Amino acid sequence: MIKKINILTILFLLFGNVFAFAGDLDSDTQVTGRLSYAKKEGKPKVFIEGIWLDFDFMRRNMKFVDFVNDPAVADVHVIINRRVNGGGGLVYSLMYNTKTFENFGDFTLTCTTTPGDTHEEQRKTITDAISMGLMPFANQTEIVNKLSIRYSGKEETKKVPLEDPWNHWTFRGDFNGNINLEESRKIFNYFYNLRADKVTEDWKFRNFGRTSVRTTEYLNDEETYRSENITNYVTSSVVKSLSPRWSAGTFASYHNSNYSNIVYSVSFKPAVEYNIFPWDVSDRKVFTIAYDIGPEWKKYYEETIYGKLDEGLWEQSLRVDLQLVHTWGEVEAGLNASNYLHDFSKNRITFDSELSVRIIRGFSVNLNFRAENIHDQIYLPQSEASLEDILLNRVKLPSSFELYTGIGVRVQFGSIYNNIVNNRL
Repeated sequence: MIKKINILTILFLLFGNVFAFAGDLDSDTQVTGRLSYAKKEGKPKVFIEGIWLDFDFMRRNMKFVDFVNDPAVADVHVIINRRVNGGGGLVYSLMYNTKTFENFGDFTLTCTTTPGDTHEEQRKTITDAISMGLMPFANQTEIVNKLSIRYSGKEETKKVPLEDPWNHWTFRGDFNGNINLEESRKIFNYFYNLRADKVTEDWKFRNFGRTSVRTTEYLNDEETYRSENITNYVTSSVVKSLSPRWSAGTFASYHNSNYSNIVYSVSFKPAVEYNIFPWDVSDRKVFTIAYDIGPEWKKYYEETIYGKLDEGLWEQSLRVDLQLVHTWGEVEAGLNASNYLHDFSKNRITFDSELSVRIIRGFSVNLNFRAENIHDQIYLPQSEASLEDILLNRVKLPSSFELYTGIGVRVQFGSIYNNIVNNRL
């Protein structure tokens, strides 16, 4: 009897202590086995960057986070990139980075929109995908107690593989035009594009055509001067994926331009490309080396400075491209060198770059730079351009270089929060 009482007493004391311990826990503390951790106060502070995003829609529909203006104060930094898929839709890459939550490393999610999606459907898809990626971080804060998950789908049914009557081909046409009217000057511009693509994991077929027309009329002393620049461009390519880093293909092109004294220029060039990084990480980093070589056949409106009305030439080019996307900024740089094989002095070297870097909290620098060393203008007409041609921009002028540069800085301070949406006047 005494033994039974002692056992009951021990059990009572044991369970009493357990319940007492549980009662002392705050509602925002979780217990797993013998481990417990407290939730972070407030909402996760999030900084999202990317282009073509509807941030107002995000702020209205992601109330479980605090949007901030500076990545330096953010708990989570989300970088969003997008690329066109083979069907003409968009594939968004969502890269999550955090230094606040110690148990999480960088990770990436993707979401896809179709060409037929409306703007409303696109922004909802993106916002839902971003929200799903933020759930692990929200679970580490007090806000998790105010979140719920709702399944809106129907009972799962067996999926039947769909037949694609187009066999992965997509087609697109664009037409644009504008008119600028003044008392003594009229400018008409229009262009149209046609595109047909097929993209699979192993093959990529690209076909593109463009026609652009620029007409300028200038009235001076009751005399009308007229200029019309017409350019036609067609390109076709076939690229085969050989490995995670190697690819090879062929490129064919047709070019016509009265501005550049070219009746036609036809080329056919095999090419090979190597990516130092695997292509499955191309949304974050790309470092490619590409080489192409092939013949070109040209015919000119006027006799060139080299006394040619037509000619056949061989040309080669080597291009190196670098693209990096990181939390500190973005880098894009390319170097292209080309020359005609019959005369290596007929060459062109082009360097272009875009750089965006956050120096310190609230201060970032943006730099654009493009430089060309030009020695391959074999198409220039032998006759000298008249003053009228120059003023109306009828002809291409000789130049040994072209240079473009731009720089900008952004300074931001004050409140870090950016949750409010106000579109009033």
